[in-house]
Amino acid sequence: MNKFVLKTLCTLAIVITLLLFPGGSLHAQAQSAPSNGIPSPACKEGRGTIDIRQYAGADFQNPDEVTSSNGVLKTALEVKYGQNKIAGCDVNLRSYNGKLVGPTLRVKKGDSIQITLKNSLSKLPTDTANLGLNDSTQLRGTYNVTNLHTHGLHVSPKGNSDNVLKEMVPGKSYNIAIQIPAEHPGGTNWYHPHLHHSTAMQVSSGMAGALIVEGGLDQLPEIAPAQEKIFVFQQISYGEDGRIRDYGRFGPGAWQKTGRQITVNGQLAPKITMRPGEVQHWRFIHAGIRETIDVQLQRGRQVLDQGDITDKDETAIHPVSSDKLIKLNEIAVDGIPLGHLDSWDTVELQPGYRSDLLVKIDEPGDYQLVDLPSPTGLTGAEKYGHLLATVEVKGDPVTMALPSEAELAAVKVAEVPPDITTEEVKGNQNVVFNLFCIPSTDCSGKIESVVFDVNDTPFDDPKKRTRFLELGKTEEWSLAVGKTPASVPGHPFHIHINPFQHIRLGPDGNKETIWRDTLLVVQGKPEKVRTRYTDFDGQFVLHCHILDHEDAGMMQLVNVVKPSQLPGNS
Repeated sequence: MNKFVLKTLCTLAIVITLLLFPGGSLHAQAQSAPSNGIPSPACKEGRGTIDIRQYAGADFQNPDEVTSSNGVLKTALEVKYGQNKIAGCDVNLRSYNGKLVGPTLRVKKGDSIQITLKNSLSKLPTDTANLGLNDSTQLRGTYNVTNLHTHGLHVSPKGNSDNVLKEMVPGKSYNIAIQIPAEHPGGTNWYHPHLHHSTAMQVSSGMAGALIVEGGLDQLPEIAPAQEKIFVFQQISYGEDGRIRDYGRFGPGAWQKTGRQITVNGQLAPKITMRPGEVQHWRFIHAGIRETIDVQLQRGRQVLDQGDITDKDETAIHPVSSDKLIKLNEIAVDGIPLGHLDSWDTVELQPGYRSDLLVKIDEPGDYQLVDLPSPTGLTGAEKYGHLLATVEVKGDPVTMALPSEAELAAVKVAEVPPDITTEEVKGNQNVVFNLFCIPSTDCSGKIESVVFDVNDTPFDDPKKRTRFLELGKTEEWSLAVGKTPASVPGHPFHIHINPFQHIRLGPDGNKETIWRDTLLVVQGKPEKVRTRYTDFDGQFVLHCHILDHEDAGMMQLVNVVKPSQLPGNS
């Protein structure tokens, strides 16, 4: 059997599992019983099984941090199983350095990142249940192979830099060397594994960390003295045995059915303490793999008083009126300064999104940071609300101001590429995300096979999957959702290496043009973005950032080449 056919069968195993068992019920039953056959009460699954009040209130902790020195950041990352606790449940999950979140890597423009990555996982996962359709030895053998992607960095995709085509196998160590350009924007980025067929498995286990490039925003007199809080939001979908064994943990509605809570740096609903009038710098990173997080900062402590699920099995988290909200003042999106301040009631985070915020609360009291519920989440199922953190404002008032529009605009001029004009655009690209079943296209009837693809080509088809782009060219891209069941609202588009410009509605209802690298594309609402292919040639990928969709084939290889190397120009 040739390699392409084998990979296709492996992908089919994933996708049939995801659609036939969208709640993961078959797999939860097969994988969740520990060796003695009795799940720990703290590990039980189901809505309302975790009373967030029992675990909320520990002091907020930023992740461990490694900082560059003399232009170089040197560190080691060990990929291994880590034994930790989440909501009283003993979990044994793939990790960086044995923890629920990777260390923050903090660098400056022009620095070099040098990482020794040691893969200490077993060569073939011994914890993967025998689950029929999903029990391909070839597929399971990739679950513990890894690599490293620096999401948001404009760096080389070649060699041992941000190269997601490398395979880092168990039992070996690898050197990663990433050179950050001197003109790179300062902002919030992150890193995570990106090996096809194992990305969702590893990221959903907690293998992610913040990657901060310090820049002009950090030096503004209003921001430099502000306390910094890094929020690595994760949706860790562990089973009743504390493990993530297979792709049965994913699929439409699977996350909601587990009853698991969103963690922040591995913590559940930690407590943030502020003084009245204080400004803090909050860096949000959506490092989950599959569901939207809609963030509000509300007055009061309703969840701590009532719980997040009422006695009537209803969510206790709701949107509140504007007079009970604290503004979330956004200064950067996806690691790129906005050049102004956007004051939001709600910040939308899709998988892969980042948002830099300045938060100021004048009145003493209790506040809660929540993820709002929704009748229809990103995967089509009802989305439950979550308590993300609590905030206690107390002590002597302090006087701290927000930066001026002129200061923010000056940072953008100094660090961010100029806007792309219509005259600069010299070509067009099209991306269509497809998810459909055969023969029942909308997946409502008989299912013989399932297809996840970009432009009618799954990633595992090596003959058709490459998109060639010309180095130095500027183009406009059309992004759309094609054949997809109505129950799946959309797909977050992400492309590596080069960010793009997108027009969104600001909090005042007016259009604004911003730079970003990840964008939700909704059914029936195509998007237009513009981008430049600058500085770096080489191969990288674009994909849906619902990571199990990517693993199943909704990804495309991109190759940026010099004009003379374009197909047909040799």
